[in-house]
Amino acid sequence: MTSGIAVLGGTFDPVHYGHLRSAVAVRDALLAKEVRMIPSLSPPHRDPPESSADHRVAMLKAAVEDEPGIVVDDRELYRDGPSYTVDTLRSLRSEVGTDTTIYFVMGADAFCTLDQWYRWQEIIEQAHIVVLKRPGFLLGIPDEMQSWMNDKTVVSGASPSDSPHGNVIFLELEQVPVSSTLVRRAIHQGSSTEEMLPAAVIQYIRCNSLYEQGFSNAER
Repeated sequence: MTSGIAVLGGTFDPVHYGHLRSAVAVRDALLAKEVRMIPSLSPPHRDPPESSADHRVAMLKAAVEDEPGIVVDDRELYRDGPSYTVDTLRSLRSEVGTDTTIYFVMGADAFCTLDQWYRWQEIIEQAHIVVLKRPGFLLGIPDEMQSWMNDKTVVSGASPSDSPHGNVIFLELEQVPVSSTLVRRAIHQGSSTEEMLPAAVIQYIRCNSLYEQGFSNAER
């Protein structure tokens, strides 16, 4: 039986197989009813995206069109100011109600810097935090976060929860070694991206001439 909503955010500039396979793995591991891929407009912890919001949403929709339970949620693109996760989760919670389980999915590297996020301690009041951990990866968790985690239910592996929020869940997943930066660099250099991107995304990028001038000479 499927239940709950998983949230996977990012710039998706562009979306690639690393994003997509993680979304599918999370859906299957958590038995989630759906995974919402939420592109950010103005991410507070990274450089602005190179592609416009419209292009990034179009690529996401093309990439997930034939994948059941994986949907695009563009709510952050129509909200003023930085794309703070806690605000996004509050917005989603107000729509789905207090009884629906929400999983906020993040990578292990990002989790280790969670204490630098805006109102980070309130995120778990809206959702379970699901940390995607590569096998053998050692977490370097700051002391403040470690003390915070001591008061939470920490779970290794997907398991049912009686609460719609409040746990920290660690999932070990084999992850695809690709990033949006690598994709953009490959496009700029004229290299193949067939192993990194779905065909529909490659076609969209070509038709719209995206990322062709994405890097300076120093980065070539």
